[in-house]
Amino acid sequence: MQWRPLLDCSPSQQARVRELRNQPAVRHNMYTCHEISEQEHSAWLASLVSNRRMRVFALLLDDQAIGVVSLSAINLQHKTADWAFYLDTTLQGKGLGSEVEARLLDYAFGEAGLEKLNCEVLAFNTPVIALHQKFGFIIEGTRRAQIERDGQRLDVVLLGITRDEWQMRRAAMAPLLDRLARRA
Repeated sequence: MQWRPLLDCSPSQQARVRELRNQPAVRHNMYTCHEISEQEHSAWLASLVSNRRMRVFALLLDDQAIGVVSLSAINLQHKTADWAFYLDTTLQGKGLGSEVEARLLDYAFGEAGLEKLNCEVLAFNTPVIALHQKFGFIIEGTRRAQIERDGQRLDVVLLGITRDEWQMRRAAMAPLLDRLARRA
């Protein structure tokens, strides 16, 4: 699997990212679950050009976009950021989420120079919460009734991991990370 800055992707790869984001199972786990129009997607892509607080990568397999990973709310002074990802629903359950998470953690605490990484997950999305915990993220709290979606108030679970915590966890996960690296 390759990572390519989304703005460096071809128009067809960028269009495929919108298709992936609009998959019902992907939308279900997002803060906003409406279908993203071409116009909305184009406006979002344009907003990334000058946004120094966000880095968005397309995940490519055989040059086909299969997902997105992003760092947002990047704070260079405090060396923190938030992150999120999604994958083509037809590829879920094949270990790609673990590969994305491991590579993102290495990138965040390596090349990106971060000291702390955060994420937010809708409370009902327990498989993703468990995935983050497997990689060493700690639940730092819950924002109760944080999101309103479809007339419902939803809780959001806050998770975080520090550079030191990842280094300790990474060493413990060496066999899994070795398998993922061989597959890449």
